[in-house]
Amino acid sequence: MRSHASLFVALLACAALEGGARAQSDYPSRPIRYIVASAPGGIADITPRVLGPRLAEALRQPVVVENRPAGGIVAGGEAVAKAAPDGYTLLSATPQVAIVQSMVKDLAFDPRRDLAPVALVGVIPNVLVAGPRTPAKTLAELLELARRNPGKLNYSSTGAGTSVHLSAELLKYYAGADIVHVPYRGAAAAMTALLAGDVDIMVDSVPPSLPHIRAGKVRALAVTSARRVPQLPEVPTMIESGYPDFEINGWSGVLTTAGTPGATFEGGAGSLLATRARTAAMLGASKARIPVSIT
Repeated sequence: MRSHASLFVALLACAALEGGARAQSDYPSRPIRYIVASAPGGIADITPRVLGPRLAEALRQPVVVENRPAGGIVAGGEAVAKAAPDGYTLLSATPQVAIVQSMVKDLAFDPRRDLAPVALVGVIPNVLVAGPRTPAKTLAELLELARRNPGKLNYSSTGAGTSVHLSAELLKYYAGADIVHVPYRGAAAAMTALLAGDVDIMVDSVPPSLPHIRAGKVRALAVTSARRVPQLPEVPTMIESGYPDFEINGWSGVLTTAGTPGATFEGGAGSLLATRARTAAMLGASKARIPVSIT
């Protein structure tokens, strides 16, 4: 992951422009809803929990994080898509926003038409972890076990259509392995199942898995990024493990309702960018233990 230093300096300069920009807009004059279309515990939830307080401080208005996990991105995405286009409803976005139209028939909203981008917060690698009931110590051992026992191993995920779900399915495709998918409602539930021995493996974003890996409760077998993750330097990439075309990264962003006037964010844009920089610095710190690359 590259250094955040140059971006941090550049975006802090945006904060210096905030005061003048705010004079051009009354936004925000009331609390902001920050909707998370998943259960607590995953990267879609972690991002607004970190970003929200700093955004509230910068904008001088409360930012209320609201979890709407029903149907994956469906319920939360629809709530933002159908909100008033005034900038007071935000969505914590992940790759599922881009994937959902391919997964859900008769979706009540069109992400490309009904949602608008505000900011990319960061790019986040995934990690394949094995639970206590799985003897495999390496990816090669895991896949050999799966090939000897087709359909008998299973994996948990945060839900269908997420980047972690597709990471596992891509591995199955490349490796020719039959491993059963068991979707859960959110990262916390999926990890609980892994720790309890209800499933064999899991692909998850690195941030929520990192404490369990460091505590020795699960074993990290491979990361899905092109390069090793600094927080897990001993864990090889999928590419190093024999799959040269395997690179998947999750991402975290902020969306709002399409049709929101650009002028609405003139007063808040500098704050949001400065907040983004401060968040990047904090996420990169050892205290947070969350590897995020800001682009």
